[in-house]
Amino acid sequence: MKALFETAIAATIALGLQAPAASAQDNWPVKPITLIVPFAPGGNTDLIARTIAPKLSEKLGQSVVVENQPGAGGTIATTALKSATPDGYTMAIGDISTHAISPHVYKNLTYDPIKDFQPIIQITSVPLLLVVNPEVKANTVEELIALVKKEPDSFSYASSGNGSPQHLAFEYFKSLAGINPVHIPYNGSAPALTDVIASHVQMMIDGTAVPHVKNGALRALAVTGAERSQALPDIPTMAEAGVKDYLFASWHGVFYPAGVPAEIVNRVNEALDEAIKQDDVKKRFAELNIGIAGGSPQQFADFIATENDKMKQLVEASGATKD
Repeated sequence: MKALFETAIAATIALGLQAPAASAQDNWPVKPITLIVPFAPGGNTDLIARTIAPKLSEKLGQSVVVENQPGAGGTIATTALKSATPDGYTMAIGDISTHAISPHVYKNLTYDPIKDFQPIIQITSVPLLLVVNPEVKANTVEELIALVKKEPDSFSYASSGNGSPQHLAFEYFKSLAGINPVHIPYNGSAPALTDVIASHVQMMIDGTAVPHVKNGALRALAVTGAERSQALPDIPTMAEAGVKDYLFASWHGVFYPAGVPAEIVNRVNEALDEAIKQDDVKKRFAELNIGIAGGSPQQFADFIATENDKMKQLVEASGATKD
């Protein structure tokens, strides 16, 4: 009888050992989540974060708190994300600068864009615009190229700084068009556009110029993306305008530090993929001239690897470096 009892106890313990224990991620999330924005309030990246944060909160059942950590072209916040605990409660918006350009521009960057982060989802694909001051006697890209070739010392272009997406996008255009206007870097898009509007500089490639085009302060010649802009459907793409093989788009996505459990990554991916497809989000992004991306974590990881290779080549060709 005693032996039979001991056998039953042993069987019960064995079954208990075989039963799967509840993991921490089964109950995740149990507290608010922080979404870091690597730039100051009011810019496109901040607006994107504040558009998706309440949607993600609804899907996950916890508050998603937006926290701005600007500085050093977004690298301060991105470095902070690298050091965050990989428990799913700290994520950040990243973009073409933080995860594809900065690694090849900054000499002493403290993070690796591939190894140190877990991509969750690509949120946007943002086409830029080639714009000129209305005094420039060119209504098409073809006419602009011919004009700059004819008077090479009379033209310059603005950007938001050395190594910025605007700088690299124009350097790419220069290489394909065979022109060489002087580069005038500024500390941000706003002052650069102001000087193009004032005709101190003749042209620029930028993603925030739509309002200035609509009010007549600037003339748009082409869109840098694969498709025409919803905000300016009459403006051709670079390829349609005759600059073959030209394709350049800025982008934004959401990242975790490396090591977050796959179950959490996939859950957040699904929630955000559903959120960005909602009509009010699509409408808001269209108003900002922002295209919606989406997709799986692996698709985003593959995209980042490709973008890194492309941006590395453009940075090396431009000679842009920072300490």
